[in-house]
Amino acid sequence: MSDPSPRSELLPLVGDRASVEIAALVIPPVVVASTPSGTAALWAWTWAIAYALSSIGVAVARRRFRREAAVMNPADFVARWARPLERIALAFGVLWGLLPWVATLSGAFEHAVFLYLVLAGTTVSTAAFAAADLPFFGRFLAPAWVMATVAVPLAFPTQWTIVLPLCLLFPWLVWRHARTSNHFLVQQSRLKRQSEALALAHKEARDVAKAASREKSLFLATASHDLRQPLYALTLTAQAALQRNQDAALRPLLVDISQAAGHVNDLLNSLLDVSALDSRSAELALQPLALSPLLSELHERFQPEAHARGLDWRIRGPEAPAWVVAEPMLLRRALANLLHNALRYTPAGGVLLAVRRRGDDWAVEVWDTGVGMAAPKREALFSEFHRGDDAARVTGEGQGLGLSVVRDCVRRMQAAIDWHSTPGRGSCFRITLRGAAIPTTPAKRAPASTPAFEPLRGRVLVVDDDLGVTRGLSHLLGEWGLDCRIAGDAALAHAALDADFEPDIVMSDLRLRHDDGGYGLLLDLLDRLPLARGLVVTGEFDLPDLRRAEADGYLVLRKPVQPGPLHAVLRSMLTSRALSPPG
Repeated sequence: MSDPSPRSELLPLVGDRASVEIAALVIPPVVVASTPSGTAALWAWTWAIAYALSSIGVAVARRRFRREAAVMNPADFVARWARPLERIALAFGVLWGLLPWVATLSGAFEHAVFLYLVLAGTTVSTAAFAAADLPFFGRFLAPAWVMATVAVPLAFPTQWTIVLPLCLLFPWLVWRHARTSNHFLVQQSRLKRQSEALALAHKEARDVAKAASREKSLFLATASHDLRQPLYALTLTAQAALQRNQDAALRPLLVDISQAAGHVNDLLNSLLDVSALDSRSAELALQPLALSPLLSELHERFQPEAHARGLDWRIRGPEAPAWVVAEPMLLRRALANLLHNALRYTPAGGVLLAVRRRGDDWAVEVWDTGVGMAAPKREALFSEFHRGDDAARVTGEGQGLGLSVVRDCVRRMQAAIDWHSTPGRGSCFRITLRGAAIPTTPAKRAPASTPAFEPLRGRVLVVDDDLGVTRGLSHLLGEWGLDCRIAGDAALAHAALDADFEPDIVMSDLRLRHDDGGYGLLLDLLDRLPLARGLVVTGEFDLPDLRRAEADGYLVLRKPVQPGPLHAVLRSMLTSRALSPPG
């Protein structure tokens, strides 16, 4: 064959069936039993014994054939077995070609017809598996039917003119059938190789894409420390300025700055938290979640932007308590992206955020009167970097990633998303979430106004090497009434203790300059301060020291920490220390 690759795959099929051995158990006894006594019977016995012995030899060779097919290189296997198989086929072709000659000695028409039918049935049976290798089948077919055809005038003295054409036509038809079967098997072999090649290419491309995604997520998770530090400093400084301010005219401006910093905190936390989880291939746990507090939070965040764009902003909450099965960060992120898009692509009119019951489920909907989109673009809408033509003309903002992120968030929450849109009239996006049982003591949301923090009493040692963060913490903790000292490395931290500063709380980052390990330093400081409490505040997600700190039972806060939670933690730690018995 011109293409050795299909033969290397198809040749082992020739040895898969034990047809010769099965035939040796049935055909020789039948041939002997059907042959009249006399010289014909002697030749029948001779043929039967030769066939049985040959079958034993084939059975032995078949075991070796199958064993080597499983371990040898395909090309080497073909080189090793092609010629031996062809010789075996030739030998069996001659052996079967001798069978009709037994009929020439019996002189019985019925016996001759029977033996020719046995040969025909054997030929068809052989073609069923031997067609996988045409040279093999040809070596069997040619001698068997050439010898059978030559014997026709002797086996059928009076009917040979009728039988001879049949003996010529039959092997030609069987050969055509064998060629068709072989062509089909070759095509199947080629398609199999192409399918395996495509599957391998797909797997390699998928692995490359997954590796790139992991590297991206790992980079963001690793870079989170540097990204969080300046935002953390801004949050602390804004809160400290708000508490220190005595000018009523400046208060609204400072409140806006503080709230804006908080919103940026939320967005950065969502981005970095999901990236960190992606880098570890972690799954976010779903939980019962009340929708009303989330709607209020989104209302506070997006109402100013809507008014700044001159749009009508409306929110329609549920008529009954609405609890769903979701993940807070993912749902907040998905709805925020939908609202960003609605505001961005609505030149005039308004945006509505609504919650509706759908049987046992709840649907959160974002309506707008924006540019809309044609239905044929439905499949491409949630693709990465896709932006509608009308949307691109309305604004140059965005990179087309918002809706792909929404799709991913909805998929992670095992929820459903649907949309409908009319060009020039607007769109509606609907996220349908499974309903959850209402807890007996539902959580209450803290008021949106800036809280007045009660004064604290105590001493805090802050170990952090970011100047902006330490300045913000120093101002904020001072406003809360705490005596605060700052240390950027191990030497400065121990120097503070040597100067008789005995803190109640040691608050340490995990990554410090000069490669000082923050957690090891925290343990060293607490060894010198048996009554002090330790607190870890970090932007890291996957450091060995972070896992050690959590395993050892230390409280870990993620940067950027909002002033409210930080105040609550410090108050709790100072209160518990004051209640602890001495010694």
